[in-house]
Amino acid sequence: MPGPTDIHIDLDNREFQQALQIIEFTRRSLFLTGKAGTGKSTFLRYIRTHIKKKTVVLAPTGISAINAEGSTLHSFFKLPFHPLLPNDSQYSVKNIRKTLKYNGEKCKLLREVELIIIDEISMVRADIIDFIDKVLRIYSRNMREPFGGKQLLLVGDIYQLEPVVKEDERQLLRPFYPTCFFFDAHVFRSFRLVSIELRKVYRQNDPQFISILDNIRAGNISEQQLKMLNSRVGSTATASQGQQMTITLSTRRDTVDYINDGHLKQLPGEPTVFKGEVKGEFPENSLPTPMEMEVKPGAQIIFIKNDKDRRWVNGTLGVIEGIDEESGMLYVVTEDGNAYDVERERWSNMRYKFNEQEQKIEEEEIGCYIQFPVRLAWAITVHKSQGLTFKHVNIDFTGGVFAGGQTYVALSRCCSLQGISLKTPIRREDVFVRSEVKTFASHYNDSIIINKALSESKADKEYRDAMTAFNQGNYDAFINAFFKAIHSRYDIEQPAAKRLIRRKLNIINQLKEEKRQLQEEIKKKQDFLKKLAVEYTLLGKECEKEDMREAAIANYKKALELCPDIPDAKRRLKKLDRDFS
Repeated sequence: MPGPTDIHIDLDNREFQQALQIIEFTRRSLFLTGKAGTGKSTFLRYIRTHIKKKTVVLAPTGISAINAEGSTLHSFFKLPFHPLLPNDSQYSVKNIRKTLKYNGEKCKLLREVELIIIDEISMVRADIIDFIDKVLRIYSRNMREPFGGKQLLLVGDIYQLEPVVKEDERQLLRPFYPTCFFFDAHVFRSFRLVSIELRKVYRQNDPQFISILDNIRAGNISEQQLKMLNSRVGSTATASQGQQMTITLSTRRDTVDYINDGHLKQLPGEPTVFKGEVKGEFPENSLPTPMEMEVKPGAQIIFIKNDKDRRWVNGTLGVIEGIDEESGMLYVVTEDGNAYDVERERWSNMRYKFNEQEQKIEEEEIGCYIQFPVRLAWAITVHKSQGLTFKHVNIDFTGGVFAGGQTYVALSRCCSLQGISLKTPIRREDVFVRSEVKTFASHYNDSIIINKALSESKADKEYRDAMTAFNQGNYDAFINAFFKAIHSRYDIEQPAAKRLIRRKLNIINQLKEEKRQLQEEIKKKQDFLKKLAVEYTLLGKECEKEDMREAAIANYKKALELCPDIPDAKRRLKKLDRDFS
């Protein structure tokens, strides 16, 4: 994982600032979105290295989890792969513990975690979000708050790839959810999710191309823009510098395999096969590269892992210039003309655990996969291209576009319009956005919701200070901080707040009663001691009459020891000391 100094974000970006404040200073869940190239992944990495909260990072697929250096939603929560219906009895509040069978370590982790980051949220179904909500409420022992009081950071773009749902799954979910998108989860009916859209584009700098992408993303491209886009049909991508490497993006897996296999066969000689190695637990469906990788000199490849020495990044294109089987080395020239010796890399399958001694969440490697960090890349699927950037892209929509956002994802992978070559014209029906997506997106960057969330951070701090003061027995400080919190956010009428106030007032009243009883007992004791002191004073006087000076002094001292407020004993003792002098 990169260190804190390795990750930089644009702190002058207003949306970045607001998102950071909400994550750092509040417990409000946040949906962070933005167009392609606006820095969502960078923000996620920044949060991981800079925020001190106990954090886990999750993603919907094995590949996205490996790339995010986290775990999959399914492995972390032990989710089944079938739809999670709200009326499924085995996952009811009563039966869920018996069904999931979490061990003590997982239960502890769920109680202690403060921030849960879910990357690629656009691909997560609504029923999964509700299931996570239920799990967190139960295992956090906090049924009254969404997600059991935990903060969620949801990262992704609903205008890009949507949840993959089979028709039979869709039929099962339809009675419970209007759509499968995460934002239609029932939990979001009880509170408004803060949604911040990053607006500044860092990937492209051509205003005309950015405008085309924006309109494709929103599903309202003009005829003129469509014509301009389709002018790239059959054209050759313009080279900038170095080698011109063009990658083909297709919506179909079989098209991609056909292109890669065809190009590899055209190269002279027999392919070299490098076998990957799995140690420990590493699911086959999470392998970032083929277990048996066939390569030849001249093969176009794509790096699928950032180099620790920053020689290449995930998405860098290159050509294999040589292969050394004996030493296990590939010689690759990247598209910018740099030559590198490439060795096998290691991918870790991580599991989270809670360190009791240090009171923090740690990552534990439970398995790893070792293979060259490349794969054949004359072509890749649009799905696999998400998050990557290329200079020259050939887009092959043979077979059509079958999911909302695919056209946008494909086009936005390129830095410029001149870098795009289309095999066939983009049809208007290839550019579509679900109406539900548009409706949800209309609430992005709502200043009222964002400002309310930011103002609540002050109230949350005062409530924490109030609780700390209360637990320390400093009731004046408790009252002061408590009323500051109420002034900052008037939620005294909220059911949870009422219950809290009622519970704390009951404790205060109980303490008051205990104090009253204790004061009564102290007074009774003081009265008794005063009575004894008077008796000792009388004894002292009798001793004086019998000329027993030492005994009289001892009795007077005992009387004053029992009750200092006996004037007669003080006076008699002083007189005896004076007479003796």
